[in-house]
Amino acid sequence: MSSEGLEISEQGRSRAGQRPMARLIRHCVDRVLHGGDGSAPGEMDLGIGTMLALLATPGAFASIFLADKYGTLFRFLRGEGRLDPFAASLPDEYFFIVLAMVVTGAVAVWKWDALFPNHRDYANLAPLPVSAGRIFLANVTALMFLAGVLALDVNAASSVLLPIIVCGSESSVRRAAVFFATHLVSVVLASAFSFFAVLAILGLLMAALPYRLFRRCSVYVRCSILTVLMALLSTSFIMVGFLQNISATSPPQLKLLSAVWFLGLCQFLRGVANPAFPQLARVAIVGFASSLVLALGAYALSYRRCFTQSAETIPNFAATGGRTALRRLVGLGDLFMKSPFERACFRFTLKSLFRSENHTLIVGGFLGLGIVVASQTLFEAYKSKSLGGSAVPSADLLSIPLILGFFLFVGLRFSFEIPVTLRANWIFRFSVGPDTGECVPLARKVMWTFLVPLFIACLSAYGWGWGGKIGLAHAATVTILCLLLIEVLLVRFRKIPFTCSMPPFKSNVLVSALLYFLGFVIFSSWTSTAERWALADPLWWFILGAAAAGVWMVIARYKGEMTYLDRRLVFEEQPELAVQVLDLTFSGR
Repeated sequence: MSSEGLEISEQGRSRAGQRPMARLIRHCVDRVLHGGDGSAPGEMDLGIGTMLALLATPGAFASIFLADKYGTLFRFLRGEGRLDPFAASLPDEYFFIVLAMVVTGAVAVWKWDALFPNHRDYANLAPLPVSAGRIFLANVTALMFLAGVLALDVNAASSVLLPIIVCGSESSVRRAAVFFATHLVSVVLASAFSFFAVLAILGLLMAALPYRLFRRCSVYVRCSILTVLMALLSTSFIMVGFLQNISATSPPQLKLLSAVWFLGLCQFLRGVANPAFPQLARVAIVGFASSLVLALGAYALSYRRCFTQSAETIPNFAATGGRTALRRLVGLGDLFMKSPFERACFRFTLKSLFRSENHTLIVGGFLGLGIVVASQTLFEAYKSKSLGGSAVPSADLLSIPLILGFFLFVGLRFSFEIPVTLRANWIFRFSVGPDTGECVPLARKVMWTFLVPLFIACLSAYGWGWGGKIGLAHAATVTILCLLLIEVLLVRFRKIPFTCSMPPFKSNVLVSALLYFLGFVIFSSWTSTAERWALADPLWWFILGAAAAGVWMVIARYKGEMTYLDRRLVFEEQPELAVQVLDLTFSGR
């Protein structure tokens, strides 16, 4: 093509990009991908565009971990023969379908506010000579684009790696191509179904309730959705036995799971002979179409209301009601505050935590994950028939409050790192000196406030089930262990909660995740086992006490050896330099 032709084509594309509809769509896409509130650098603006690579990571790792199961060499060393990839991969297909639904649904819950126009859109678009219908059509187009990008990105890595790993020993290229195509179709449709289902639920809720009431209760609904998604993911491994024997006469409760629908669709497209799969495939298609129609209908119902009210509503209502609980927590905390700084910042921290949707979702998500894990532990205790009939509760039962406490306090610690509005922290910079030593006591007392309900619940539940003596001993043990956990989490903490910029991404994030997992195992499993021994043999109480005292001394010594710079209050997180240099220059003769 000549240079003139290239120039004409470039001009055509430029004119197309300047058309009103194209610019509207681009504006809506940018709002969804990058956030629409003008977040300052360092604030919690986790736009989808910056997360695409991270969203594909779980599928990639999950596929790589299956190399041991399907690899030809590994199967040869185990003495296994040839396998049918369609039949052998059935439970793994279910897991990837669930993973796709969970990741996409979680992102839809997280970015819910960005899907609708806000006060900035009203201020910028309402005065323009553009019809409301065109603005709505641009938003719907951006919404469909987001759903497609999410569905493809979340499953991109697994759709390539899984067929290679599973069908690596297949001599038939056709079977490998069928495996790839059916896997891609099933996981993409499952992702889109999850996205549209979340949109339909929240859109219908928004259209049915008054706006202020919706803002107050939506966080509960979103936390509930996250809890259901986590439960779906965490129970995917126990579904193997049910899925391998699925048939047309299987229990109807099993067929109510949406992930099973898309598994049936995948196996039906592969031609697997099972009378249950055609029925599940039809349900999957109908369910996907229904979620799409409901989502678009709910979006249309709530769109006009959201857009017209943006001119007169404040964008950040209180995320929850909870005024009575908040007043009680504030009153309880004021009893332990020693200075005006602690009292003021304590009130600021609790009110921010209860009124900021982002922070409430973070803590609620962590706590929801803890509830799921605790529920699984309770289910295992039920299967082993250790719920009652014994003078001492089992280690699984003793670990339940520890599991809840671990996820609650880790969620609180993580939320402390995220600012509410970074541009408003000037008042703290102006009034608080960098050498103040009150930040750690403040964060500690905020966490202690949430420890009180856990202690009361533990004392009541275990006292009612096993007597006051066991209940008091276990509640005291949980309290001491949680106090130790709080001290560990606050090592090197030197911030006022919700006022500092977000920490930069670090290369050792995988190591940190492994350390948290190891800490969870030690905190919930090992300590509950040791406590079970102590309840049976009092000598173990001295061993537990000595171990707790040892951990406390290690923490105290580590804090005592921290340098002056490691204790100073910070408001801006700085990335770690790849090369450290010494500034040895000096002025003068």
